Amino acid sequence: MSWDSSRPIPWKRLGLWLGIYAALMIGVTLATKPKDAAGVLPGVFLGVVVAATLLIVLTKLGWKMPMLQSREELAVARAQRLAARNSARSGSGKSSRSAAAVDAVVGPRPKAAPTSRTSTGPSQHPRRTSKTRKR
Repeated sequence: MSWDSSRPIPWKRLGLWLGIYAALMIGVTLATKPKDAAGVLPGVFLGVVVAATLLIVLTKLGWKMPMLQSREELAVARAQRLAARNSARSGSGKSSRSAAAVDAVVGPRPKAAPTSRTSTGPSQHPRRTSKTRKR
């Protein structure tokens, strides 16, 4: 990845997350050391500046944090990953299912069969009283 000054920076989302970060850090610090209220603000300000600088540089280099992406961008990235995964499965020859069968599977996986540990039967609720309990 190379530096590209034309890459947009999502200022609203960046500001929102930096504000949440600052509020969280102030809250944690004041909860742990309530007497150091005046000493907290410069440290939090410096932390916000460093985090903002790092996020801006990474954005200009082409990496965008998922929390700074819009839903549309996340959906496009997810579709690209799924298409790449399906093409890798169909091209490898290891899978017995075809790419069409992989695409046809939509929704959650089927529920596994119950075992002795996951059963809801009587083995999970033994009828013991104080007289029949093993000691």
